[in-house]
Amino acid sequence: MQANELNLPVSAERIRQGDTGEYERLFRSFYKRLCIYAEHLIGNRLDAEEIVCNLFVRIWERREQLPVRVSMESYIVSAVHHEAVNYLKHAEVEERYREKVQYQLKYLDLLNPEGADTPLTCMLEKEMCELIEKAIQTLPQQCREVFVLHMMDGLSYEEVAVKLNVTINTVRTQITRAMKKMRGALSPFYRIND
Repeated sequence: MQANELNLPVSAERIRQGDTGEYERLFRSFYKRLCIYAEHLIGNRLDAEEIVCNLFVRIWERREQLPVRVSMESYIVSAVHHEAVNYLKHAEVEERYREKVQYQLKYLDLLNPEGADTPLTCMLEKEMCELIEKAIQTLPQQCREVFVLHMMDGLSYEEVAVKLNVTINTVRTQITRAMKKMRGALSPFYRIND
């Protein structure tokens, strides 16, 4: 590939038609810059690279529907920005939930009544947080939204109903479903009475 070819605008139309050379040129022209931009936004080099790599995979997989109206550069910079913002929102929600779970564990003395931070306690807290996060991700979208707004953001049933434009009964039903899923996910931590 000639150096002057990297300076030409990338053709979205050629990529839509499956031109691997044009796709490679897009990658070579923008990968490093997009990684730097994403890292600047999220502050984590490895996750920034993953965001950019996932974007390039999606571009190729969905090339026939590539929604480029202005230029490929504008499109991919905007897409990376959008993905970085979503990453930060997700990280913030996870951190808030992790903090809430850790607070509840300490408050309820579930793992260590003496309150000492032992390696076992730390390991169990981490494992419990991971199980909860995985269980949340498996919830259907509306159920997950209701659960996060109520349990993590602290909104009342009424506030959740207004925010999501659903009935209070829908909120109650979704919370019940989510809590059942959470209990199932946390069953290794429950004591079974003989």
